[in-house]
Amino acid sequence: MTLLAVLLVAAAALAVWGARRAGTAGEYFAAGHRAGPWLAGLAGTAAAVSGFTFVGGPGLFAVAGAGSLWIILSAPVTGALQCWALGERLVTDETDRPLTIPELLGRRLESRLVTAAASVVVLIGCVASLAVQVRAAAVLGESFLGVQGWIAATLVMAATTAYTAAGGMRAGLLADATQGAVMAAVGVILAVAAVHLAGGPAVAVQTLAARRPELLGSFGSFPVGRAASLYLLFALGTLAQPHYVQKFLLVRRRADLRRLPAVLTGALAAMLTVWLGVGLAGAALVATGRLAIGRPDELAPAVMTSLGPWAVLLAATAVLAAMMSTAASFLNLAAAALVRGLPRAAGRKPAGLAAARLATVGVGLAATLVGVASERAVALLGVAGWGFFTAALLPAMTLGLAWPGARRHAVAAAVITGAVVDLVLEVVRSSLPAALEPGLAGAALGTLVLVAASLVSARNELSGVTAST
Repeated sequence: MTLLAVLLVAAAALAVWGARRAGTAGEYFAAGHRAGPWLAGLAGTAAAVSGFTFVGGPGLFAVAGAGSLWIILSAPVTGALQCWALGERLVTDETDRPLTIPELLGRRLESRLVTAAASVVVLIGCVASLAVQVRAAAVLGESFLGVQGWIAATLVMAATTAYTAAGGMRAGLLADATQGAVMAAVGVILAVAAVHLAGGPAVAVQTLAARRPELLGSFGSFPVGRAASLYLLFALGTLAQPHYVQKFLLVRRRADLRRLPAVLTGALAAMLTVWLGVGLAGAALVATGRLAIGRPDELAPAVMTSLGPWAVLLAATAVLAAMMSTAASFLNLAAAALVRGLPRAAGRKPAGLAAARLATVGVGLAATLVGVASERAVALLGVAGWGFFTAALLPAMTLGLAWPGARRHAVAAAVITGAVVDLVLEVVRSSLPAALEPGLAGAALGTLVLVAASLVSARNELSGVTAST
């Protein structure tokens, strides 16, 4: 409880600091476009990692072994991929820059329908993804802090909502960058300590080879198709995650893109060591009977408890940082969709900052209720949330922005198609083939819709021009 008390005090101080500086929409939603590569890189990676990595990742390794690593194998290239595919289109030296992803899409395609579709997708996806952080906070409370899960989740979300509502991304950028640095350092320390507890990497691998060899194959316990689909989902999906892409809108100038990939890649690699280190060590300790867990999400807390109080404190700090950095971005994005995206789509002026703060509180409350009621594992919730954004936004963020032939109504149709397909397939996920990932299926069908509808429109336009002449 002491850690939670410190958290609340720090959040209150950050809220006061941010409220004094976030006096305009540009400051509130885009931190005044003043982030350098270090701030943007650490903040972006912190927002992307979340409790999914520190709680869900090691647990998933205990279930799927090397198969779970296909989710993170794309980490060395995603930073460069983002800067190459999106950076040049999102970061400009103009003074009047978009503040949110729906605004960006709507402005580039000159379509209120695109703004509306993207805003609805962002709002739904953010509430669902916030539930992942709430669920991770509940696990944190039950396993690390010794308090009831719903109490920990409520306090964590209340603290995050407070400073996000008060200071928006002006406060969130500084908090995310600080939390990202903490996560990177703690991730490496805990990974090394966990592997040492298991007797070293060679001993841990030998233990699993003798007792659970299915975890050590190239694809672990996953079918080949499942591993490949997860790799593609998380490699390409980085181009469609609004909380990740949002940080490009905060970058101060295009020249900063030259250094941004190195920061993104280095920070992400450091944070992801906990997935492999704690997962490998924990799986070996469970295999030898030194640890006993009832469900995958209990693995990381059990390993930290075995290491001692210092590890529990560090892990709790890292998990809190991971959850809060991601939650702050989702809260800000959802509020922007409500008070800026949807009003613009309806032809009205965006609401003011008072409405944005109220919307942030409402989204935080809704997500807390959804997350506390959920019983799904953190890793499964994380994959579902990532897949939804990939299905709905990947075609728009790539083809929609880069292809001159993309038509506005086709991009809007692609957004809606991807979102609907993903939601339908998630409902029946248990009966789907292992290789069929709902997020990828939605993105693929959305892309087909975008291309086909754009080509048909181009042909009709050409026919109309020919007939008029």
